[in-house]
Parts: sequence; C-alpha cells; structure tokens
Amino acid sequence: MRPQYLFDREPTLLISPLSADALQKGDTFPELKGKTLDGNDFDLRTFKGEPIVLKIGTTWCAACGMQSKAINNISDYLKENKIHFVEVFLQESEKTVRKYFNKDGHELPETVILDEGEIHKSLNGYLIPRVILIDKNYKVYRDGDSISSEDMKKMLETMLANE
Repeated sequence: MRPQYLFDREPTLLISPLSADALQKGDTFPELKGKTLDGNDFDLRTFKGEPIVLKIGTTWCAACGMQSKAINNISDYLKENKIHFVEVFLQESEKTVRKYFNKDGHELPETVILDEGEIHKSLNGYLIPRVILIDKNYKVYRDGDSISSEDMKKMLETMLANE
C-alpha cells in the first residue's frame, strides 16, 4: 500500500484501515526509540516486563484528540494496574505539543515522544490515531485504530488475565 499525502508537506498518514504490514497479535514489538517532550532519549524497552498502551497521532487530528480523552477516561485503571501510557506525536514540535496539552485540557500521559517520521516508518502504518497494546512479554496484543475506553479496558483486563 502506497502512502497518500493529504498536504504538500509529508505528514505520512493515510486515513484508512491499517496496511497489511500492521503488527499482528503475538508479534514481538519492534524497537521504538525517540525523544521525549523534555528532549531526553527514550527507549520503549525500558518498560519491557510491564504492559503498555501506545497511541500514535497528531495534535491537529480530531479523532486523535478523542482517542487521548478515551484513554484518559481509564487513567486510574492504567495506574492501578501499572500499565504505561506512551503517546507518540508525528512530525510535531515540542511547542505545538505543549500548547495542545495546555489549551485542550488533555491530560499529559506518562511519556510523550516526538517523532520526525522514523517511528512511524518503522511501524509500517499510515493510520492515525493508532493504538497498540503491548503485553508484559513485549508482544503485540492489539494494533488498530480508535477504540472506546470501555472496549480498551475490557481488552486490557483480558490481556492482563492471560499473562
């Protein structure tokens, strides 16, 4: 599947189902490194051995904002079950992301990663928002588009029960 660009710049996104190269349930999650909102190096493997909710999106995508709010609706559940929430912003500046969290009342996730395209390319997907659930064995449990807070919580409960 060839990426389709919606603007003159290269945002590398396609609003359609995930490509055939999407991660499959049971796949080992690939390496994911980037810079945090504070400019520090980050490696997702730091959380290996613990469950992770990974959301990929942008500040200007309305569905991405709705997905962030859905995840925030279960933030107490995530904290109680020691599930890390990592949000990756595609081709966004630190200033834009901070403004997004300050202006729109979004709760700042545990970890925010700024991606200039490397993470997005390495995951072979051109869909936003994209939500990936990763179990404590660093295996993909779910890779897909938007999901309600209720469905995500049920899926996480099942994932945790099967570990």
